Amino acid sequence: RSSAAAMRVAARCLQQRFSSRSTTVCPIWWQQGWSRQRAGSVAEAELLAPLGELLMPNTPILELFRSFPSPPGWAGHYLEPDLTAHGVLKSQQAALFIEYDGYWRHGEKAGIDMDQLKNAALLDFAPTGSKVIRISHTPYKSVKFQSDKAILQICVDVWRQGDSKRRSDALHGVLEQMLDAFQEVLDPKTLRQLQMQRDTGTIHVSNFARSVAEAAAMARGRNSVKEISAFLDGEGFSRKNVDLMLKGPLSGCRCIQTNLQPKLKWLRQLGLSHEQVAKAVTICPAILGYSVEQNLKPTVQWLLGLGLNKTQVAKAVATFPAILGCSIEQNLKPTIQWLLGLGLNKTQVAKAVACKPQVLGYSIKQNLKPTAQWLLDLGLSKSQVAKVVAAFPAILGYSIEQNLKPTIQWLLDVGLSKSGVASAVASFPNFLGLSIDKSLQPKYSLLVAAFGPTGAGQFIARNPRILSYSQRRLNERLSVLANRNETEKLASVMSLTMPAFEKRFSR
Repeated sequence: RSSAAAMRVAARCLQQRFSSRSTTVCPIWWQQGWSRQRAGSVAEAELLAPLGELLMPNTPILELFRSFPSPPGWAGHYLEPDLTAHGVLKSQQAALFIEYDGYWRHGEKAGIDMDQLKNAALLDFAPTGSKVIRISHTPYKSVKFQSDKAILQICVDVWRQGDSKRRSDALHGVLEQMLDAFQEVLDPKTLRQLQMQRDTGTIHVSNFARSVAEAAAMARGRNSVKEISAFLDGEGFSRKNVDLMLKGPLSGCRCIQTNLQPKLKWLRQLGLSHEQVAKAVTICPAILGYSVEQNLKPTVQWLLGLGLNKTQVAKAVATFPAILGCSIEQNLKPTIQWLLGLGLNKTQVAKAVACKPQVLGYSIKQNLKPTAQWLLDLGLSKSQVAKVVAAFPAILGYSIEQNLKPTIQWLLDVGLSKSGVASAVASFPNFLGLSIDKSLQPKYSLLVAAFGPTGAGQFIARNPRILSYSQRRLNERLSVLANRNETEKLASVMSLTMPAFEKRFSR
């Protein structure tokens, strides 16, 4: 079968899987990772893709080939188990990691030591109750642990690439040994599924699982580092950024024709310039590991459905490229529902996302809820909080302790009352994003020179927007007004353009 035909079959299979996808909430540790969209080798794909289907039949297989942030003590850039599953053990939050140790070096002392280090890193990263299964072809590694232990080592016979009969025998051997050792810790539903497959005697391998192996086989002919560097240089990437990406998530996306080129082309077709594409990928190189059909297109379509136009979507991706890796169900939709629940209408939500797409990457628990509560505690009403978020969504990303509280204390110190501070924040929250030392204090000093300390505080309380203008603009207009003894007109003339201001106060 041709690779094009295989990809069409894969697309149909994937569509069916999405249509029946489980609504189970993914554990936090799972959400911290990202799909590599590939297996590490053809042998891994042939063995682990069908095994992944058996374990999590309602989840796209490629989601199980997952990478995670490197935990403390792990030397790699990322922690990359060969296959990862959740919801398959009685402890629903726990992880099941499966490692395929087919390469001969896994049987040497150095390889065994490294495998033990990886076991420790995986179990340290995952919740209590997680398990690791290591599959090899080395008999002396076939040491079965009791079900209360965390690691199981399995030995199966070798098969040749494309030998479906021997590969099926190996899968059957994995199920036999896994069920024997983990019968007491597997989720009952998963246990029944695996027992049913084992009892049939033949393991069914879907077309999509086959396509994963075919894709791995195609990846064996991937481009060299030199070829990729030259390609990215031509796309506007700096040498430093290319080197960093080749060592990071880009290490698994080294086929120019089938991976890099389509992703960069898709980003340009979305509306990003060459420079914006280079910047977006530099900021979030994991984009090149995302699937166009499974990740990129659905996210863009969702943003359009939210109310953003094509230009705003392109700007959002250029500004916050990590949005393309956010789960629509687990991340994006809950954030939108929270904003609507806060009191914003759909138009305001769309405008907030277009203005500050990073909002969609903030944690509801750690960022959104605490900031909203802080504004309420400051003295704002719920409707005022909604208005503040709609007008200045960036506030949701500010640190309460390091940004917001110090600015509020500064306002109190310059003479505003608590009710005056709340009123100022409600009417013009943008000043909360300004630096005290570099922006607020220098402007306040100019106002003190014009109105005195008490007058300056009262002026800010009445006109908080004054703090948003540049220090130069404020200084120039105060100088003109002071020479004319008309400083009381300052608030009304700050918004005038320079020609309009000069015309009005020309001598």
